Amino acid sequence: MDWKTWYSKRRWAAGISIITIILSVVWLTLISSSNKPALSTIMKHIRVLTNPIVHSLENEHAELLLSDAPIRRQLTDWIQETRVGLKVVFPDGTVTYDSENSSKQRINPRFELDYTLRVSDRKPPYYHLAFPLQDASTKTFVGYAQFAVPASALAPVMPSFDSFSFVPWIMLSLALLTLLYLFFSVGRRVRHDLIQPVAELKPYAEAILKGDYEQRAEWTSGNEVGELYAVFDLMREEIRHLHIQQAAHNQSHKELISNLSHDLKTPLATIKAYIEAIREGMCPDLPSAMTYLEVVHANTSKMAVLVDDLLLHALRDLEQIAVHPIDQYSAPTLEPIFRALSHYIRTMGVRCEEPTAIPNLLVRFDAVRIEQVIANLVTNALKHTEPGDTIRLAVEEQTETSCLHIIVSDTGSGISPQDMPFIFERYYQGNVSQRTAGQLTERQGVGLGLSICKYIMEAHGGAISFHSQQQQGTTFCLTLPLS
Repeated sequence: MDWKTWYSKRRWAAGISIITIILSVVWLTLISSSNKPALSTIMKHIRVLTNPIVHSLENEHAELLLSDAPIRRQLTDWIQETRVGLKVVFPDGTVTYDSENSSKQRINPRFELDYTLRVSDRKPPYYHLAFPLQDASTKTFVGYAQFAVPASALAPVMPSFDSFSFVPWIMLSLALLTLLYLFFSVGRRVRHDLIQPVAELKPYAEAILKGDYEQRAEWTSGNEVGELYAVFDLMREEIRHLHIQQAAHNQSHKELISNLSHDLKTPLATIKAYIEAIREGMCPDLPSAMTYLEVVHANTSKMAVLVDDLLLHALRDLEQIAVHPIDQYSAPTLEPIFRALSHYIRTMGVRCEEPTAIPNLLVRFDAVRIEQVIANLVTNALKHTEPGDTIRLAVEEQTETSCLHIIVSDTGSGISPQDMPFIFERYYQGNVSQRTAGQLTERQGVGLGLSICKYIMEAHGGAISFHSQQQQGTTFCLTLPLS
């Protein structure tokens, strides 16, 4: 059972127990108040019980002075029968009769007699009440009769025993036992299912803090704590994955710097060697100097492309590549781009098929960035081709999807199957196959261009896709949505 359901049931049980306690206390209070007879009722019953004795005392009070008077024997017999205590006091405080045989012969009637009903503290309780005595013939005040009536003598006016009086006590006891059980069960559950799991989770957190991502946190319970452990383990896996990615990224970055250093070092060495040759006068005429300068120019262009790619990726990491698409017509914008690229392709000894017609559609794009993407694809195509191969440039309208397709295809060596899933990843360095003198050679790319192309196309709301077969060529397709 999950913690929420378990806690909800205990909360309802505690609420019911508290309500039961309140109702039981109220019930007991009502029973207690109903079981207490009114004082007037008790006094009335005492008067009825003692009336014969009071009547006899009012008629024969003078005989109490005689130790062997019949009235004394009558009083003694009545006291033994009813177990009621009696004390007769004259107006001056003289005690003429005392059923308790007290040695006290004189009292202060003003302070030592109970003119109002008083209940004694002893067990069983006695009810004390004093009545004035009047002479039966003269109606003059002759003294007091103090009675001590046991509670058993008042049974007729006391409430009878009710078997249901135990019900509130039983309810109260059960409610208190339930609360006691809930107190200990909640404490045990909190300790076993909350405090202990959290304490056991601490070493796993410390291991992650120290860089150890292999320790799995497992909890067999299927409640919220189990879900917490599962989420914690997912977090560990995510941190582990990010750590591996970061390590791979750092390694790729190091390899990128190494490859760039190598790719920049070769043209720099070539440029330096040719410049030193020119300075030393190894070019006797202008045509020889121009040949050397062409080599310098080609290597300088290669270095410029590498530096531009590296700068774009640095800006991408800083999220500072500016892409500003605007609405413009495709034909006048793309024609000069294709014209320049076609000339460049032909100068590399590769045939070029230019688009026969460019659809003049209103498209929202950044001409500078799109030119960079197309130029990058052409550069990659030249890496996979050799003199005699063909690179085709085309622009097509797709009315079904309301978009414009820009196609760059070649008949070169193609992309190897193992490289296809990763060519758009940053720093991925696939093998670039190239045929030279009838032999197949390989050289490493720096893994920057296609990642930049994908980023720029996504910034336009478009996409880049490709299809390639080894030794048959590769086709890249840029998709731009129409305005």
